[in-house]
Amino acid sequence: MTGIVGNKWSFDTFAPMEAIPTAVCLTTYAGESDDFMRTPLAELIEQISAGTLKVQVGKIFRLDEIVEAHRCMEENKAGGKIVVFDLSLIGKLELHSRA
Repeated sequence: MTGIVGNKWSFDTFAPMEAIPTAVCLTTYAGESDDFMRTPLAELIEQISAGTLKVQVGKIFRLDEIVEAHRCMEENKAGGKIVVFDLSLIGKLELHSRA
């Protein structure tokens, strides 16, 4: 890991422009773990539910399909965001959304 979270900005012997294949994106994150924890997830969920925040979902996987989800991500075949959900939480989520 590199960046602020990893406390190091580069790898000693890594040249990303040489190592990253064509059509693959390099994503960076320049925040600390506290920044990530302050992400307003409830607000984002409300915006998605209301249709004011559009999210292109490419593939949906169950938690027991996590290996396939990861493969899909590595092969860049999702066509949008990859969603992984845990079936054991579905009832809890429905109860929470009704409250």
